Amino acid sequence: MKKKNTHKPIKVGLTGGIGSGKTTVSNILKTVGIPVFNSDDESKNLLKVNPKIINDVKNLFGKSIIQEEEDIDLKKLGNIVFSNKSKLNQLSNILHPEVLIKFKQWMLTQNTTYIIKESAILFETKTYKELDKIIIVTAPLALRIDRIKKRDHRDIKQIKSIINNQLNLNTQLDKADYIINNDEKSLLIPKVIDLHMRLSRL
Repeated sequence: MKKKNTHKPIKVGLTGGIGSGKTTVSNILKTVGIPVFNSDDESKNLLKVNPKIINDVKNLFGKSIIQEEEDIDLKKLGNIVFSNKSKLNQLSNILHPEVLIKFKQWMLTQNTTYIIKESAILFETKTYKELDKIIIVTAPLALRIDRIKKRDHRDIKQIKSIINNQLNLNTQLDKADYIINNDEKSLLIPKVIDLHMRLSRL
């Protein structure tokens, strides 16, 4: 178990719409030694191991998301919340408090200049208010759709439904301290390394 330390790293939020490339950005930062807390991965883990959350989610969504082993079918759950903003908000309300606790516990074990909290719903959960800096990753809509289609093998109708049910981050750009345009017209790695150097000097 890692020891807690008194050093308080700068808390940097990283977000972007589906297909924007925010996870690619976080992976680049990992390669230069920056710790990344992935809120979405933590949420998936809680849906597998936290009895109270599992029970609350089963009660909310019913038998349609339950597999034969009584586990939650994350793919079916995702299909529901991706196409229903109200259900997504309800799921977030169940998961967010515990994810926040996990993040705070994790942060106490880090001793780098800054850390990254990656989350697709940084603004919806108001988490951005608890962070020191915000990075938003953007990309043209057509490129995002193409990336999702290749990665997730979803049809165009599904992809557009997912995007339409996400917050339009173009309306939140004024809250960003840094914006990374991942449009593939210029190399992404130099942009991320430049940002890393700037954050390391804070």
